Amino acid sequence: MKTALILLSVLLTALPSFAAQSDPVGEKAMHDYVLTMSKVKAFGAALEATEAAVKKDPALKAEIDKSSEEPDQTFADLKARFDHHPKLYAFFEKQGLSKDDAILVPLTLMNAGSVAQYPQIAEKMKATVSSQQIAFYKEHQEELQKLKFIQGGGGE
Repeated sequence: MKTALILLSVLLTALPSFAAQSDPVGEKAMHDYVLTMSKVKAFGAALEATEAAVKKDPALKAEIDKSSEEPDQTFADLKARFDHHPKLYAFFEKQGLSKDDAILVPLTLMNAGSVAQYPQIAEKMKATVSSQQIAFYKEHQEELQKLKFIQGGGGE
């Protein structure tokens, strides 16, 4: 499941960039994103499918590694990664996820989980996390913790 973790970490590297950079489009996208369990589960399934494919196609791991070298300062940069590496996005697309979904599911989950666990940071993160996302995280926390990609593995 290491390749799925690499892909997930590539997506999550964006969070510090969003925090450090002024990216109003990215901040709004993160804040306004609507989390659903179907999207979360589809994201996990995409990671699991990626992992299985990498075992059969080592060139795919090279593609993941190559994508991690691209800029990640803005939401547009992250979307461009999928444009530049359509083989990677195909796993998410096959699960019915848009490029926005593939980027925002892990980021909004991480933000919502952070604020749910540390409410004192809510004010600092208000531009990128909504009360609805925090409520979603709290409501589904037990189910979310059972997902392999959240536990540190691949898909569901």
